[in-house]
Amino acid sequence: MDIVERQGKIEALAEDILTDRQLAIDYDRKRQENREALRRLREQQKNKPTSKRATTTVNMGDFFIVVPTTKAAEMVDGAQKELEGAIDDVQQRLKAKVQKLGELEGNDHMVATAKSMGLKSISGNDLYNITK
Repeated sequence: MDIVERQGKIEALAEDILTDRQLAIDYDRKRQENREALRRLREQQKNKPTSKRATTTVNMGDFFIVVPTTKAAEMVDGAQKELEGAIDDVQQRLKAKVQKLGELEGNDHMVATAKSMGLKSISGNDLYNITK
């Protein structure tokens, strides 16, 4: 592989990494907004526990709709779970791309760091099974 071709692959991969990092930041901002919305909806439900007909106005793209507060909380909670899945996917892609970039650049330290980022934490069940 000649130098120009190798450098082109490195630049393209670095650009993909930067794009994915920005995507992760955008997803995280949206996750934080959803967290705030859920907190406010739950506070609203606590303040009006006897009212089963409590409603909330929700922005759905270009228009506003009125839905029951519980339904709005379910909608936001569902969007939150989807965002968390998307964030996990982006982070996994980033780890693989950073490792590949390190290999292309010949940077052993970057490769080792990327491999260590690929470690998964122990789940509660695994920890329970270890202590048995």
